[in-house]
Amino acid sequence: MEKVKKQSGFAAVFSICAVMYSAYVGPGFASGTQTVSYFLNKGYIGVIIGPIVAGLLCFIFNLLLFEINRIYKPKTYREAYNTIYRNKALQIFFGTFKEIQVIVVVLIALSAQISTTAILLNTMFGIPKMLGTVLFCSAVLLLALWGADLLRKVGTVLGICILVICGYVAVICLGNATPGALEFLSSHVSYTEFGYTAPRAWFSMLMIVVFFMNGYEACVPASIGIINTRKDVFVESLVTALLCALSTMIFTFIFASGMPGILQEEIPTLWAIDNLSNAGFISRILYVVFAISAMLSSSVAFIFTVCNRFEPIIAKALPKSNGFSRKFVIAIIFILICTFGSSFGLLNIIKYGYGTFTTIVGPVMLIPLIVSVPYRLMKDRQNGILNDNYDQIKEAE
Repeated sequence: MEKVKKQSGFAAVFSICAVMYSAYVGPGFASGTQTVSYFLNKGYIGVIIGPIVAGLLCFIFNLLLFEINRIYKPKTYREAYNTIYRNKALQIFFGTFKEIQVIVVVLIALSAQISTTAILLNTMFGIPKMLGTVLFCSAVLLLALWGADLLRKVGTVLGICILVICGYVAVICLGNATPGALEFLSSHVSYTEFGYTAPRAWFSMLMIVVFFMNGYEACVPASIGIINTRKDVFVESLVTALLCALSTMIFTFIFASGMPGILQEEIPTLWAIDNLSNAGFISRILYVVFAISAMLSSSVAFIFTVCNRFEPIIAKALPKSNGFSRKFVIAIIFILICTFGSSFGLLNIIKYGYGTFTTIVGPVMLIPLIVSVPYRLMKDRQNGILNDNYDQIKEAE
């Protein structure tokens, strides 16, 4: 087994939690549309109870997957799943599914970000939505082809800024939101009021755990040398779950004060700033600037990812073409598809696009882990690969 440099301490483990959390608290969370769509239309149970149970699921899936990281030290997401599923057919299935998942995430998320940016530019500065779409897509294309390195570095700072802005929104809005939110909670409005049955309402809410776990892919290599003990696994799982669940709960509480009208708001967070705070125009400007910056950073990363994924394939088919032209064509195709997708509107993209995505990904990629990970650990212990402490025997020696 290749030796890795080990780091210890809460700060090192917390750095993994920060990656997991920042992958969740992106533009979808910052706009509020995602939170409203997953929880507020489930009635009063979506304000407090839903986020708590989703956080519990997040804790369980983190325990399972980071225990795999701790023991086997996979270097990629696919390697991690190949470790859990040793059958070749299952490995092909999950590997292929992951490839499709990445493409679908890019298409849905980029469509949502184009739509959100157009709405924000129109609301704040009166820029026509079509012009806002063209400006944003042009910036994404240029930066993805020429400036991705710089933007990815700046993206970390922008991510922190989004967290600060979200925290600021919570502070300035919570007080004024409390009476309306408490009234909504005490009314015990049921999910049936919004056309849901109990199983469908709970399933829809809890599948947000797919977004809670969005950062796992990046954390597979990042956790090597940091997640070394069961305590590390426990701390990472607990802190990540608490961050995701508590921040979600704060905003479900704030948005509950605007029910049921807030279900029709395209940018609920902007509604909260306008209606529940005494903040001035500068606060709105700061929110819009940082939200668009985060979306720009995220969108460039998405386009950069698909360019790198498909450019080698095109190179084999068209060996005489150059790398820049291949990436340009790929980027243009994805941007045009997503621009068309953005025309369906942010509310529809979140409701149907994100909803369908999590409905499929959750049961296929996450739920089976509840059985498959304990089974893998038990079998490897029986086969002499792991010792009684569930460490690899060669590593222990």
